[in-house]
This record gives sequence, C-alpha cells and structure tokens, in this order.
Amino acid sequence: MYFYLVDVDAFFIIVEKEATSSVSKDSLAGLIKERDQALEDLQSVESAFSDLHRRYEKSKSVVEAYKKNEDTLKKCVADCQGKLKRMEERYQALKQQAEDKLITANSEIERVKRYNDSELAVLQAALRKAEMQAQSLELTVEQKSKENRELTAICDELIAKVGNR
Repeated sequence: MYFYLVDVDAFFIIVEKEATSSVSKDSLAGLIKERDQALEDLQSVESAFSDLHRRYEKSKSVVEAYKKNEDTLKKCVADCQGKLKRMEERYQALKQQAEDKLITANSEIERVKRYNDSELAVLQAALRKAEMQAQSLELTVEQKSKENRELTAICDELIAKVGNR
C-alpha cells in the first residue's frame, strides 16, 4: 500500500505542479502582456515627449525671433520719435520765422500804406492848389481879356475921335 500511497502522492504533486505551472504560465502571460502594454505606453510617452520637446524648441525659437523683432521695432520707434521731435522743433522754428517775417511784412505794408496815404494827401493838396491857381489864372485871363476889350474899345473910340477931327 505504501507504493500506492507514493503513487497518489506523486500524482498529487504532478497535478499540483501542473496546476501551478498552468497558473504560472497564465501569470507569466499576464505579466508579458502588462510588460508589452507598459513598453507600448512608454513608447507612446516618449513619442509624446519628443513631440512636446520639438514644439517647445520651435516655440522657444519663435519667442526669440519675436524678442529680436520687438527690440528692432522698439529701436525703430525710438528713432522715429527722435526724428519726429526734430521735425517738430524744425517746424516750430520755421513757423516762428514765418510769423516774424509776416509781422515784418505787415509792418512794412502798413508803413508804405501810411507813406502813400500822406503822399496822396500832399499830392491832392497840390492838385487843389494847382486847380485853384489855374482857376485864378483863368479868372485873371478872363478879366485881362475883358480889360483888353474895354481898352481896345476905348482906343478905337479915341482913334475914331482923333481920326474924325
């Protein structure tokens, strides 16, 4: 019987070993499947990280380009503001110069106008005086002509009287 017992024990050990082996195989298959899934996930994460790193580097270069562009634009704005300030100063100087010349020209026009007005008054007075002299001379000529006619008439009368005698 002992032999029988040994065989039963061996059988149980074999069955237990096969059961354990089957569980181990299933467990091993599960672990291999988990490992493959983990490797797949790792590959996916590495790919995503690589993509993220590539986008980060691209963004970094874009930001650097924007900063350089911003610096260039700031410098350009500063230059333009300087030019604008100089042009405004020049404009103000030219405006002041033009206003000064306008004041001078207006003063000169006013002076010439006053001079011409006074000259006109002098000339008008001289014209009135000349007209009055001409009128006076005309009256004198008319009076002298009248006197000459009277004298001529008197002379003719005297000649006629003398000639009749």
